[in-house]
Amino acid sequence: MTAAPAHTTTTYHPPKDATRYERGRAWAVHGFTTLGIVAAMLALRDVIVGRPSYAIIWLLLTLLIDGVDGPIARALQVETLVPRIDGFLLDLIIDFVTCAIVPAAFMYAFNVVPQNNWGIAVLCLMVFTSAIWFARKDMMTEEFWFRGFPAAWNVVGPVLFFLLPAANDDAKTSTGAIITVVLSLLQLTNMPWPHIARSRFARPFTIVGTLCWVGGLAIGAFLYPHRYEFVRIMLVVGSAYFVTLAAVRAWHDHQRRRTIEG
Repeated sequence: MTAAPAHTTTTYHPPKDATRYERGRAWAVHGFTTLGIVAAMLALRDVIVGRPSYAIIWLLLTLLIDGVDGPIARALQVETLVPRIDGFLLDLIIDFVTCAIVPAAFMYAFNVVPQNNWGIAVLCLMVFTSAIWFARKDMMTEEFWFRGFPAAWNVVGPVLFFLLPAANDDAKTSTGAIITVVLSLLQLTNMPWPHIARSRFARPFTIVGTLCWVGGLAIGAFLYPHRYEFVRIMLVVGSAYFVTLAAVRAWHDHQRRRTIEG
């Protein structure tokens, strides 16, 4: 068990020249970030009551909040103006719930993995490796690439929900379980994966891939229970792009290391 932090009387103060408006604005950014955990709770409610489309919409909202709060916080110097709150730690706490715990419940409830002990074991592996990944001190490179699969289960779970057959059969759930195991193990590697908003390598294509992914999920959620082929095509294109990009970047990094070592 990790030892509790020693009691400290350290007092954190914002800069003396900071105005009340600037401090209030910085606190508002933290409040906006924390709305992600509220959206996660609402997504979990919809998982429990059996409404996958609503749960997906809430998960997409958590993705949106997570994507825009960082740039806003940096632009408004939130870390300096509200030094007593660790924005990075707050983000990690929320991300673990929104990107691992709620998606695990989603994947079990809506037959992405088998609803038996094997499915539970797969999801236990998923949250186990996700916890380790979120604790990595080297999770991101200076070029804004993640090391290891970045626990993006709030996207992967809904994508598998739409891509796998609607019927609850062994082939569907076994496929979902195998993909989940593979991605879970990749969280423990240094396989490069792009940050969809900040990585510069092939950025125009990444934007298109992201729009296919997120747009396909949003359209699929609003049209559910109808499953249209064009939604599946969007999700396949987005998924294939990110897998291919990760493989290309891994090969590129390997070649660069060989050149340096040679």
